[in-house]
Amino acid sequence: MAIGQIPPPVDGLAYITSEYIKLLAEDHEVTVLNISPKVAKRGVTYHLSRTFTVLFASVHLVLNAWRANRACYMPCQSDFGLVYTIYLLALARLFKYPTYLHHHNFGYINEKRRIMALALRAGGPQVVHIFLCERMRKRFSETYRKPERSLVISNAAFVLPQANQAHPSPGAPLRIGLLSNLNREKGLYLFLDLLRAGREQGLNIQGMLAGPLDEHRDGSAVEAAQKELGESLKYAGPLYADDKLRFYESIDVFVFPTIYANEAQPTVIYEALAAGNLVIAYERGCIASQVGEKGLIIPQNEPFVPSALAWLHDLHANREKLKSRVSLAKSTEDMHATERARARAALALPSSVL
Repeated sequence: MAIGQIPPPVDGLAYITSEYIKLLAEDHEVTVLNISPKVAKRGVTYHLSRTFTVLFASVHLVLNAWRANRACYMPCQSDFGLVYTIYLLALARLFKYPTYLHHHNFGYINEKRRIMALALRAGGPQVVHIFLCERMRKRFSETYRKPERSLVISNAAFVLPQANQAHPSPGAPLRIGLLSNLNREKGLYLFLDLLRAGREQGLNIQGMLAGPLDEHRDGSAVEAAQKELGESLKYAGPLYADDKLRFYESIDVFVFPTIYANEAQPTVIYEALAAGNLVIAYERGCIASQVGEKGLIIPQNEPFVPSALAWLHDLHANREKLKSRVSLAKSTEDMHATERARARAALALPSSVL
């Protein structure tokens, strides 16, 4: 039995959860219980909707408790959503389900929270914890305690390689891009500051933005920057499927100056690497191990723009590095195959029913 948020709406947690379920379904009979809220705007109606979906899922846990060879997989919620996780973990433990808890969030790892400690007690020592990287498992163990059972499975298993063999001409601008929910936490304003600084220093650079602008102030900031920077900044709006792939193919460097406290292992970075992009990002969550030698990682306590700009100046002067995008995409393809094989082996449960 798989209990989690399934798109729509599409976000990193929902996407990876749906992909895990597809993987589980290759070897198991899976009952999917979608606990996504039926309303988007947070408030009383939102939480009532979530409460209803979680109660509905719990009824299925009880009704299927008699089945042999059953197990329960669920992503761990964050913030107030941990209340729902605690309830479901306790119920799964009561009815003796082998349980797999998948962590996607560094918020409760960077800062110890009593509600997460309560979730650990509710689930008990038999829960198998799934982490995204070794650093996540290590930091979790330091913040709480080392789980008796744990796995490390990277999100690279669920991002398909999309190699692009096109190379920019020597005189073309260096193309940098950001695709995300465009707001301050995800680095929108730092990205715009980087473009401005590059222009002031005479760097031949072009910026590409894609993703939803949910807040009026963020939309106003992009409009103002477009007027100021002209053709040096383009905004494509929200992109999906093939349009999103073409976005990655249209840039050389993916810039991700996230300051989001819960950031763990963003799928957008794997998508960018899969298209052969180099990456500049802040060191948060598992990002350093994602990028490795394929770009620049900036420590959280350092200013983003000066370091990123110096690296881009060097890249612009040594554009031969951009010709490595085919081999970069190939290495991501190999990583995808390896991680997917590890994921299947790790989730080869003794049970045949979830």
